[in-house]
Amino acid sequence: MNTDKPAINGVLVVLALVLFFPAGIILFVIRVRKHRDLSYQKIYDWAVAGTAFLIMFPLMRLIITNEVNQLFEIFIVLSIFFLLPGVFLLGISQWKRKRLNARYKLYRNIIMEQGIKSIRAIEELINQRPAVVINDLKRMIGHGMIPHASINMYSMTLVFHQNGFVAREGTGDGNDDGHIHEWDKPLPLYKPSEKRLPKSVECHGCGSSTILRPGESKACPYCDSLLSYPQ
Repeated sequence: MNTDKPAINGVLVVLALVLFFPAGIILFVIRVRKHRDLSYQKIYDWAVAGTAFLIMFPLMRLIITNEVNQLFEIFIVLSIFFLLPGVFLLGISQWKRKRLNARYKLYRNIIMEQGIKSIRAIEELINQRPAVVINDLKRMIGHGMIPHASINMYSMTLVFHQNGFVAREGTGDGNDDGHIHEWDKPLPLYKPSEKRLPKSVECHGCGSSTILRPGESKACPYCDSLLSYPQ
C-alpha cells in the first residue's frame, strides 16, 4: 500500500465540501476513516478541512454582501464561522506535521541507535497502535529514512539487508553496528552440474530398458536394436 496516496483526492473533497456540502461531508468522513492508521495522511485531512473553510469564507461573503448592507457585521460573523476555523485547522495540520517529524526522529533513535528491531517493543516506546507503527515504518523504509530494511510480518521484526541479502540480528558482539552479517559478499549464482549421469534408455523395438553412459551406443540385448544415449 502506498501511504503517500490518499484514499480520496483532497481536491475532490474540497470541491464537494464547497459546492455540495452533504456529499463533501460524506467523502470527508470516508477519507478520514480510511486514513485512521496513516499518520502522514492525517496531516492532509486537517489541511483539506481547513482549505474548504477558507474557500467558503470569500464565497459566502460575496453571496451575502450582495443582499445585506451591514458589511462589517457580516465580515465578523463569517470570520467566526469560516475564516478562523480554516486558519485553526491549517494550524493543526502544521502542528501534526511537526509531531510526525519528531516521531520519525524517535523511530530512528530507537532502531538505529538503541538497536531495537521488535515491532512490539517499538509500539510500546512510541505509544501508538500497531497498525500506525507499521505504516509509519513502511513509509520511512520507502523514503529511505530507515535504509536497507524491511518488515517481517510473521516475526513482527525489522530485518536489515546487506548487499541484497538478509543480515541476521546479533547481540552486538560482531560488527560495530550490532549485527552479525551472514554474507559479506553475494552468494554465487547456482548453476546445475554439467556432468551428465547414466540414464535408463527404453528400446523402441521391444520396450526393454538398458542403462547407458553419456555418449554410449550399443545394441539392445533382447532384439539387437541400436540404443544411443539421449542428447
